[in-house]
Amino acid sequence: MPSESSTNNQSSWQAEGSLALLALIWGSSHVVTKDILATHSPSFYTSTRFGLAAVLFIIIFWRHLRRSTRTEVRQGVLLGLCSFAGIAFYVSGLLFTQVSKAGFISGLHLVFTPIVAFAIFRVRPKPEHLAGLVVAVVGFLAMSLPGSSPMAGEGLLNVGDLLVLMAAVAWAVHIAATTAFAIRGGVRTLAVVQVITVALLAISVHLALRLAGLERSLNPIDTGFLWRIGYISLVVTCIAALIQTGGQKRVSPTHAAVLYTLEPVSSAIFAYIILGEELGTRRWIGAAMILLGVTISRLGLPRLINRSVGVDSEVRR
Repeated sequence: MPSESSTNNQSSWQAEGSLALLALIWGSSHVVTKDILATHSPSFYTSTRFGLAAVLFIIIFWRHLRRSTRTEVRQGVLLGLCSFAGIAFYVSGLLFTQVSKAGFISGLHLVFTPIVAFAIFRVRPKPEHLAGLVVAVVGFLAMSLPGSSPMAGEGLLNVGDLLVLMAAVAWAVHIAATTAFAIRGGVRTLAVVQVITVALLAISVHLALRLAGLERSLNPIDTGFLWRIGYISLVVTCIAALIQTGGQKRVSPTHAAVLYTLEPVSSAIFAYIILGEELGTRRWIGAAMILLGVTISRLGLPRLINRSVGVDSEVRR
């Protein structure tokens, strides 16, 4: 029979593998989302995406939801609020700032995650996870930082930048809270309730914009749109929510943040394969550093180095 430690290690590898797969799924969504937003408004896209996902979840898990506890539902709503806040702040910020700046600033959720996890949930990050995060963040900056300063062109800071920064904080809280809630709560309930929460908020915002006359896009419904929104709703939203909640049940917030840095790597690869976008030397180096950061975080290289130094010192004695 396998020992408890080997079983836990295998379970940990499976959880980390699922989160790496999640980053791949998120990366694939950028190309599809870019295609949808070329002909449809952001509010219509968001409300349709999460609305369809919520309907699918209710159909599949409605019996499970009836057996959920109030605590699980409340925590699911909180996760949904964090997720929607991130989306709302990010989309609003794009109205006042450059896309390149927004991508750079929103990535700061990687830095905020261990801070939030410790400040709110008292989760102390391991040294290897922090070391891996530092390397991965440097790689992320190499991939996302524009050729000139990210603050160039619009002064040091504007309203849009602050809104995107708030989105980064919201996403950091979401990552930290997902681990904290999933450890004791039901994975399916947390995933389903948060998607339903985002759907209700997104649909409400879309209808409010329509009534106010601020949403006038035609948003055509054709076969191509249905295929794309179907993939986004089923895979990128439903399946991704289950994967994230289940995976973070066994992975610390900081280590999860490191694994999520694989998203821009997969996004760049999909853009290269499908859209023919060139990566360039700097982005390839950034991708390599992100992979190195993930390796450091997983294998605990700082701890291994300390052990090797300790063994070497013992030998010298």
